[in-house]
Amino acid sequence: MTDGTYVITVRGVAGPWVRAAFDDVVLKAVGDTTVLRRAGTDQAALHGLLQRIYNLGLDVLDVHLESAEPAPGTQ
Repeated sequence: MTDGTYVITVRGVAGPWVRAAFDDVVLKAVGDTTVLRRAGTDQAALHGLLQRIYNLGLDVLDVHLESAEPAPGTQ
């Protein structure tokens, strides 16, 4: 497993059918984008998640890993 959370930003606000397709992911509308967050995901699961995004024709704007460790000096 990965120590951290994968965060994927896609273009547009997710409607009900997209939310249903990602019922195992936390989705949040941010402006005119949707942010998907999935904690404890290994790279194989990340690739599966990205494949689902691709299959739905969604435009990926950003993918990054948020570390579970606090940033230096923030404790």
